[in-house]
Amino acid sequence: MAGLVPARPCCQLSELLGIYYGSRGRLLGSQRGRSAYFSLLRNAVARKVVRLGRAVARMEAKYQAVRTRKRMSFFIELSLPNELVPAFTKPPVHAVPEAACDRKALLRGLFLGCGSVNAPNTRYHLEFVPPTRSWAAAIARLIEASGVKVGVSERSGQPVVYVKDGDGIVRLLSMMGANRAVMEFENVRVVRSVSGQVNRRLNFETANIGKTIGSGLRQAAAIAALDAEGRLATLSPALREMARWRRENPELNLGELAGRMNLSKSAVNHRLRRLQQLAGSNGSRSHSEDQRRSA
Repeated sequence: MAGLVPARPCCQLSELLGIYYGSRGRLLGSQRGRSAYFSLLRNAVARKVVRLGRAVARMEAKYQAVRTRKRMSFFIELSLPNELVPAFTKPPVHAVPEAACDRKALLRGLFLGCGSVNAPNTRYHLEFVPPTRSWAAAIARLIEASGVKVGVSERSGQPVVYVKDGDGIVRLLSMMGANRAVMEFENVRVVRSVSGQVNRRLNFETANIGKTIGSGLRQAAAIAALDAEGRLATLSPALREMARWRRENPELNLGELAGRMNLSKSAVNHRLRRLQQLAGSNGSRSHSEDQRRSA
């Protein structure tokens, strides 16, 4: 967005005003000569302020870069023609233009002045940190007018206007002209979506495998108990065949077991449940007999 300069003079001025108000710019000088003073954190945005000033009214610019221990700061002072001074002193209610193209340019400037967006591989979050609550309300209205859901909160006593919906962020970036950022954002969203689907599928399959193995081991244990008590040989041929297949294949699920035995899943399920019932009823009966003997 910093490399995009609007073609229309009205849009150029609107974007310059957006950067000015978003970055907490202020007016310097007296009535004889006023200057717009910008304090910025990005060199690309600082260069754009100079380009916009020259495109709007051939404004003279003073440029200064200051390095501190924590960061670089860029200070721009644009000499304003007298006819443009009122545009830099309007309250937010009157500073928002009527034309749709000017509104987009203003929003783009505000984003360059006080906005940021997270990399979507962690979470979806785009925000503006405007200088005042009135500007927060104005930005929220601009975003809502484009059909994007927006929220307003406070952080450390400062207003924050934010968007957390991925589709809404893509729509805003597209509207502000950040086409390359939109492509990068969408690419990461696709990778994130596919990764989420793969993880959910793996978790689902892992849970199913765990249930299948657990059921197979419980059924095999019931069959082993019947065999140890000598009751397995007294069962019907169908149940004995079922017991043999389950003991040899405890890891198979009902569908796989039914396919190998040429039976329906309901038939296999019924026989296995019957084997478990027989083993459980025998265990309960043996426990009751032990209680009677103790008495």
